[in-house]
Amino acid sequence: MTTAAQPSHSQSEIERKYDVVEGASVPDLAAVDGVASVESREPVQLEAVYYDTDALDLAVRRIVVRRRTGGGDAGWHIKKPAAEGRTELHWPLGDDTGSVPDEILEPVRAWVRDRKLTPLARISTRRTAIHLLDADGNGVVEIADDEVTASDVRRGGERSWREWEVELLDSAPDTEEGRTALLDAIEALIAPAGARPSSSVAKVARALGVDSLTEVPGAPAPATVANHAGPVTASAVLIPVIGDLVDALKLADPDSRADADDAVHRMRTIVRRLRSVLAAYRSLFDGDSTDDLRERLSTLGNVLGDARDLEVQRLRAEALLDELGTADTDARSRLVDAARSRYVTAHDRLREVLSATEYYRLLDDLDAFVAHPPLSPRASKPARKVIQKVLASETRRVAKRADAVSAAHDDLESRLHAVRRAGRRLRYAAEAASAIESRRARATATAGERVQDTLGEHRDCVLFSSHLTSAADRAEAEGEKTAVYAALAELSLRGGTAALAESATALTEIRALVSR
Repeated sequence: MTTAAQPSHSQSEIERKYDVVEGASVPDLAAVDGVASVESREPVQLEAVYYDTDALDLAVRRIVVRRRTGGGDAGWHIKKPAAEGRTELHWPLGDDTGSVPDEILEPVRAWVRDRKLTPLARISTRRTAIHLLDADGNGVVEIADDEVTASDVRRGGERSWREWEVELLDSAPDTEEGRTALLDAIEALIAPAGARPSSSVAKVARALGVDSLTEVPGAPAPATVANHAGPVTASAVLIPVIGDLVDALKLADPDSRADADDAVHRMRTIVRRLRSVLAAYRSLFDGDSTDDLRERLSTLGNVLGDARDLEVQRLRAEALLDELGTADTDARSRLVDAARSRYVTAHDRLREVLSATEYYRLLDDLDAFVAHPPLSPRASKPARKVIQKVLASETRRVAKRADAVSAAHDDLESRLHAVRRAGRRLRYAAEAASAIESRRARATATAGERVQDTLGEHRDCVLFSSHLTSAADRAEAEGEKTAVYAALAELSLRGGTAALAESATALTEIRALVSR
């Protein structure tokens, strides 16, 4: 599978927009702190087409996809909300085919899926920019005086207005406090000139006759969960939790596609957490619905796991080789480079799955589950009582599996893995309930996490030791030295033994919770 085209660059867009009165002129801003000179630019003509699905999947999430010609940043742009301002991704302009290229859609596939994007609005802007420069001639702020004409492609209608955009450039202050102070200082100077904060957050919103993209006509209303008078119901607690996890899954999608640092791990964790919550609180819903979602999430999790396990294998090999201090290049090639190469193949497979119809329908069904949850009668019961019973049952489940290990004479590793998975499910079920059953839930989640972590480390060590044995056999068959593999296996098994010993303490905490 070919690698997705990455943006030519990305940047943070931090700006303020202002409506201006007729005849207003940008005042002299040379006295702004940190500004050494002011540079006026020649006017440019910008022509942009904004795209969205019929269901406005991007607009309701305040995401913009556009193709713009003219100016210094002509090309395809995606703008997404960020903690401060917005994140803006850029691609080269390419040929105008009238549709959005597939590679541009990669960062928003979790929301648009396989639905077609068509023009939403066309915006024509005559821009006259002023740059505020520092003592070294670097750009600090751009003030764009924009004369705008926009048309609503789908509903018809044309609108015109004038606005000023005050946008921070690369040499703006490097702290949020400093950036806010700079923008405040500029606002204080331009307000007397006839500028007032714009009621609309984006040109495309104004083109459609609304103040916010979430108000675009035809956009779906956010899902709500009804809660009757009296105690908070179980559904009122759990549906928002599940909704947050579904949102987190979609937010993790772009980075996983792009193979950003630790992204596959994070997405796999979200999938596991979502499956655990659906399993632990299955009695609140129609069982067939949750079972179907869990099975499909399991399939996705397995593909994520194939890639993540190779990533862990490589990282573990690097760490142990460094700890051993060996200069054996054959072993490093066989253990590190080979894992890295296999990871590339596994990640290509993951991207295929994330671009498949089955994955898009899973996201559709998860959205539908949150918007219209198939609740059972138990979902309307008081949340505290339901959660207490679920956590007690999940805690007993861990203890029961731990007892099975103590009584077993064979298949020890698979039984330990079952304990670990039960601990993980307990942890995620408890964390989902922390808003309503805080102290008990936190203690339960901590105990489950310790079981998960200690037995997870034990399992990773055992699996890596087995991998080392196979690698040593292949190395010997090819005439390479194998002593390093035995040394690495000893280090790995030593770590696994220590982790298993720590798990005993974690399971003691679980049994203490059962006895309360």
